[in-house]
Amino acid sequence: MWLMLIALTLHFIRHGIIFPFIPLLAEQMGAAPMTIGFIVGSFSLIAVFLSIPLGGLVDRFGVKWLLVLGVCCNIVNAAILIRTDTVSMLIIAQLIAGIAFLLNVVASQAFISRLPDAFRREKGFGWLAFSASAGNSVGPIIGGVLVGRFDYPVTFWVVLAFSSAGLIILGLENTRESIATKSSYSPVQDARQAGLLAISPQVLLVLIFTFAIVFAASLRASFLPVLLRTEGLTEFTVGMLISVFAIMSTGIRLIFGRLLNMFDRRKILAVSMLSIIVAIGLIPSMFSVAEFAILISIFGLGFGMTQPISMVMIADLTNPDQSGLAMGLRFTAIMLAGLLSPIFLGFITETIGLGPAFYVAAGVVVMTGIYMFIIRPDLIPDRRP
Repeated sequence: MWLMLIALTLHFIRHGIIFPFIPLLAEQMGAAPMTIGFIVGSFSLIAVFLSIPLGGLVDRFGVKWLLVLGVCCNIVNAAILIRTDTVSMLIIAQLIAGIAFLLNVVASQAFISRLPDAFRREKGFGWLAFSASAGNSVGPIIGGVLVGRFDYPVTFWVVLAFSSAGLIILGLENTRESIATKSSYSPVQDARQAGLLAISPQVLLVLIFTFAIVFAASLRASFLPVLLRTEGLTEFTVGMLISVFAIMSTGIRLIFGRLLNMFDRRKILAVSMLSIIVAIGLIPSMFSVAEFAILISIFGLGFGMTQPISMVMIADLTNPDQSGLAMGLRFTAIMLAGLLSPIFLGFITETIGLGPAFYVAAGVVVMTGIYMFIIRPDLIPDRRP
């Protein structure tokens, strides 16, 4: 597992170097807010349709080779970014980056889902989330330094180096032997099984929760950097503030397993959602770096708790033999939110303004919280033994 976590950390470092600066690069190319939304959203476009099929492939062929394919996609993405000078090339790079992200995350989550007991699963998901947060903490700082001191091509050469280092995953032992072997791959069968999973009221609740959180959190890769630049902050400061988000997410995930043992799952869900709502609702009213840092820290703490608990709830509701498919279904919700959020919020930004885009994102989380805790609290899943 540790080799996979190292490779995943490298993936998220290179991802962290890139994502805060894609909207700024697009803005530098002259893109309007809606166009920036389309560029950021294109990251999730193909992944929306591939999440479930790739989840099924993990169940049939194991984790290793899908992770290797993800690393290769990262390398291609970096090579394209080095030569990117138009919006269309930027969109192509984003499409490939989304596929790489999908491969790395779904395969690694499926690996953890197959661990045999609840404690190891929760601990594994905590370490998985920690790897992501650690990479995303370091990445924006590196990106801010590189973009501020050099330029985008130099930054993308560094991204290529991190991408290539991910090939250490070739040393991972494949996991296909540890699961039930299927005679053939059937995307139709996988789609049918995914549909059966999705119509389960409890699974659907987790998917709605996941969608709402990611819809709001997508601001950090789309219009939060734009808002910070609008306030006159440098690329380095923007990178540092985006890193604050990831650092706080990392910190809370280090004690995530302990929190689950100490507190009721519903309390953790409520606190995490409230943190996100408060932070997003107040960020547009702030002006100083210190104020932004405090609210982005709260935002990061809330998000840091939601993602591992979302993974745990999906794992608790599904059979281990369908872990890849279940994580693919969850990732479909993530990518759908990642696709729709920047496009819709880009429309809000262009027609009304940056502030209302943040308020709309907070409202989505508020409505989800009302459904979960007032209308259907009985659907929040309990811990699987």
